[in-house]
Amino acid sequence: MGSSPRSPAPRPPDAPPPLIEPFDDAHLEAIVECVTAVWTSHNVIARALGVTADDYRPTAARICAKALADDLGLMLREPDTDRIVGFYTAIDLVDELAEEQAKAAGDNPRLARWSSMLSLGLSWYIDTYHRERPLARGEVVYFNIGGTAPERRGQGWIGRMTSVAASDFAVRRSYRRVLAIATHPHSVQMSRSLPWNVELHELPFADCGDPDLARITDPPCALVSVTSLADAAKTPRR
Repeated sequence: MGSSPRSPAPRPPDAPPPLIEPFDDAHLEAIVECVTAVWTSHNVIARALGVTADDYRPTAARICAKALADDLGLMLREPDTDRIVGFYTAIDLVDELAEEQAKAAGDNPRLARWSSMLSLGLSWYIDTYHRERPLARGEVVYFNIGGTAPERRGQGWIGRMTSVAASDFAVRRSYRRVLAIATHPHSVQMSRSLPWNVELHELPFADCGDPDLARITDPPCALVSVTSLADAAKTPRR
């Protein structure tokens, strides 16, 4: 279970494109392995902290099981091979706060340090938007993790899954806001160019108090984004 996944066989030119589909029980284990492989090899925080696949797999399993139970997960699946090549999950912010508390209190110091970084963004949101009124379940959806296998990068799949998640997870469930914390260079750039009004808050890695994270320069900061769905609905797409 701890070994790196084998490189996939080359795809024939006429192979069908992947499908964006909801999580299901039959693919849960494969989704967890995809999340673990992508997150530990390409997430800038995981790499800076030296998070291994064995470190992260239990967290990935917990996130994916929760997303499946709440119907808040998307997988990118090749229909001809049944291979999972991408994922996207969301979670109610009330549950995300509990998840980060569990990681911070756990016995893995690398995951605890990762949680401390993310908690800076979550705390900023709570202090900014809920100083006078407590957060309620069903009010804010947190776009948690999303990624694709290396051979599917640069093809626009994250943008497409984000659009599906915004429609299916946020709008149709009547959430008021979408919260996200981008750490990958592409995700940070995408957050800055959303075609609607969004409040952004930078979390410079150099100021987070962790010497390993302070060495991250691309991107120089994590980016918290808060989208009011009422405002987004009024803003025409560019």
